[in-house]
Amino acid sequence: GVALAALEVMRDMGSHQITAIIGPSICGACYEVSQEIYDEVTALHPAAASQTAQGTPALDLPAAIRSVLASQSISIIDESDCTLENDHLYSYRRDGVTGRQAGIISL
Repeated sequence: GVALAALEVMRDMGSHQITAIIGPSICGACYEVSQEIYDEVTALHPAAASQTAQGTPALDLPAAIRSVLASQSISIIDESDCTLENDHLYSYRRDGVTGRQAGIISL
């Protein structure tokens, strides 16, 4: 995936001490998806398997990326507040209004 490809490039360029920050995103208890999407994603990333409080299929994308990064011995800073549950964070699923977010990558 993208994370592994980015790590490979960073290592090829000589990086040794890599730290990843996992930022806010929808959590596994809130990210309801169809059974088809659930099956497709969890086949590739079993750590993404989750379910909502109602027992419907859900994905925990922060857990999936934590698993990928841990498998590569990457130091992780977890700032993964749920964007749906935290009113201070933008969430289209919660508000139904398009917004903008930005990410920062630093070397």
